[in-house]
Parts: sequence; structure tokens; C-alpha cells
Amino acid sequence: MEDNTPAIRYIEDRGFRLHRTLVMPGLRVYKEMDMPAGAKIRLARSEDLVTVAELLNETWQGFELYEPTSAKGLAKFISRTPGYGLENLLVLEDGGEILACLGYWDWSQIMRLTVIALSSKMRTMGLLLRIASIFKPVLRSIKPIKPGDTMKQVMLTCIGFKDPAYLSVLLRHVNNQAFQRGIEQIFCICERNHVMLKSLKGFLRIDTAVNLYVKTPQEKGLIADKPVFVDGIDM
Repeated sequence: MEDNTPAIRYIEDRGFRLHRTLVMPGLRVYKEMDMPAGAKIRLARSEDLVTVAELLNETWQGFELYEPTSAKGLAKFISRTPGYGLENLLVLEDGGEILACLGYWDWSQIMRLTVIALSSKMRTMGLLLRIASIFKPVLRSIKPIKPGDTMKQVMLTCIGFKDPAYLSVLLRHVNNQAFQRGIEQIFCICERNHVMLKSLKGFLRIDTAVNLYVKTPQEKGLIADKPVFVDGIDM
């Protein structure tokens, strides 16, 4: 991530080369967000998996590293992922049509993340937040990150949508659930110009660069020069 020089040198020494730099938006959860009136959000059911799989395939078609899924494949993914189930997969529905789906994976279910030190970027962001809170009191509720903190985060997975505006509704719902549970950050990963980023309007967002390194076993190469899909679950 970012300019982690020791990690970059380690994998470059082993034949990996930079293929693409993606972005991992981090959304700070600090308040409940307004929801549009009449939005019908519910937990996914097993009978939804055919439609959800089709929506995921439509959203990510043409992306390198995306493996098209099916209802059966999606069910296997859900059952084999620790701390993840149908209760973590939401759908936005209108007139019986599923417009968007969004899964959220609570990292605390499988691991504990403790801050050892802050990068210069994070220290700068903390300073800017403190300055901004002078003019926007609601920001004062954001606790600064410091060494020794245990991070409370969720990573988004199974992201599918017909329009970024539909995804934004689900993101707001996940934000509000996270706020009630004391979760402080929401993450996803995508291309730096992906349309999905339009759904993040209104969120307090800090972007982290994620460098994708690849080793090609053939001269022809393993990955084409197309947009890349990286599932948050792989982090």
C-alpha cells in the first residue's frame, strides 16, 4: 500500500512487477446518514442468489481477475467465508426488481488490527480533521487514530449495482448499521476512475493507494491491460 518501500523491494526482488495502482477508499463512520424515503432494503435470501449473481457479473464484466459467479458459486463463497452469511448481504429492491446488492464483512470476526504507528499521511489527515472540526462541529465526534488503538472496520464485498445512486443508498444503510455497532471505518477497493466512486458522495473519505504486483509465468503475460477487479475479501 502507498509507498511501503520495504514491502515493494521485497516482492520486486522476487520477480513481481507493478501492474496497476488501485484505490482503497476508507469511509469514516461518525454519524448516521439520511436515507431516501421509501427505500426498500432487506437481507438477501437464498432465492435471490440467481439475480444477485447476474448483477455482480453485469457490474464487473470485462474486468481482469473477476471470475463470473452463479447462484451456486455465490452460495459456496458465503458458506466458506468466516464471519459472513446471508445476514451480511443486503439488496435494494423496487417493485420486485433488485437494483443493487452489497455485502459487508466485519474484520473483527476473524482478526484483530492494532495500530503500531501512523504514516505521515494519516498524521496530516488527523491534523486537517481537527482544523475542520472547528468550523464543522459534527466532525468533533471523530476520535483521532493513535498507536495502540484496535481498529473497528468492515470491508465491502459482493458489490453489484445498476446505477451508482442505488449503491449509495445501500452504503448509507451500512454506514448507519456500523455507527450503531461502534464500527469506525468502511473500506472497498476499485480502479481509481471506477463509476462506483460516484456512490461515495457525501461520505468523509480517505483514499489509500493499493499497488497490484504481478509475476507472469509466461512471456505472453498473465494479465491484460484491462480494468482490474480485486475483491475486498482478498485483503
